Amino acid sequence: MNDYRNLENKFKSEIELHIKNAMPNLFDSFVQFRQSDDEEDGKLSFDLVFNMNFTISIRIRKHKYLKFNDMTIRYKSLKGYRTEIDKIKDGLAQIYFYAYMSEDENSLCKVRICNVESIRKLIEQENYKVRENKDGTMLAAFKFKDIANNGGAVYKFN
Repeated sequence: MNDYRNLENKFKSEIELHIKNAMPNLFDSFVQFRQSDDEEDGKLSFDLVFNMNFTISIRIRKHKYLKFNDMTIRYKSLKGYRTEIDKIKDGLAQIYFYAYMSEDENSLCKVRICNVESIRKLIEQENYKVRENKDGTMLAAFKFKDIANNGGAVYKFN
């Protein structure tokens, strides 16, 4: 698990840049405006409230996996712990930041930001493949085109 956190920290600036670039595409799903109430207007001096609230899951893969053109999400853990797919099924994730490192592993060469609701649809449709790793864990693999066809393509960078 720490390796994943290290990658998130290593690429923090790039991740933030891509999320900022994706903001216009996130507005329709995750931005709310409301008129201020009388107390907010009269006592606090503002007329409009702008809320943008969403959570982001992050996964960064090695360059050699680019050829699969898919998003993999942990499906089965080694010791039977709850996985990322379980959490998505439970409605806990909203946005998925998915990226591939360059060959030298010093930058991100391909980024996809997806609305996780499309992944939930694909799970319901059973439109994914399960891949077993050598260590006995499993991944669910979702094609980016299937995510896009289900309204989940928010942002892409190549």
